[in-house]
Parts: sequence; C-alpha cells; structure tokens
Amino acid sequence: MVGALFLKRELVRRGLVRHYNEYSDDKRLADAEDVARVKKLGLWGGSHKPMAPWDWRKLSKGERDEVR
Repeated sequence: MVGALFLKRELVRRGLVRHYNEYSDDKRLADAEDVARVKKLGLWGGSHKPMAPWDWRKLSKGERDEVR
C-alpha cells in the first residue's frame, strides 16, 4: 500500500490525475494537486479550464456537446 500511495502522489503532483477530495482526505495528495495547479502542470497547463469528471457526468448530452 505504501508504494501505491507514492505512485498516486507522483501522478497528482505531475498533474496527470486529479485528487478526488470527496473520497480522500489525504492532505499530501491535496497539496500535490495544489502544486500542480500553481505550476500549471498536466491537466492544469492548457488554456482550457479542466472539468471534473463528476461535473461532466451531471451535464445533459446537449450541455456536453456545447463544452466539447
């Protein structure tokens, strides 16, 4: 389990995945995501505003088409 946590933290730190703070209260992962956001790495690096998967699932088909 320890190795898995390090892998998760590294992926979040590089901006390759999101930290699902609704399901995890791990401050290290939250801090790693904050660093990635500030440094504009991975998901946070483009000119677009990334949408959380849970927000995407709430949209209707028409709304999704507008976002694409």
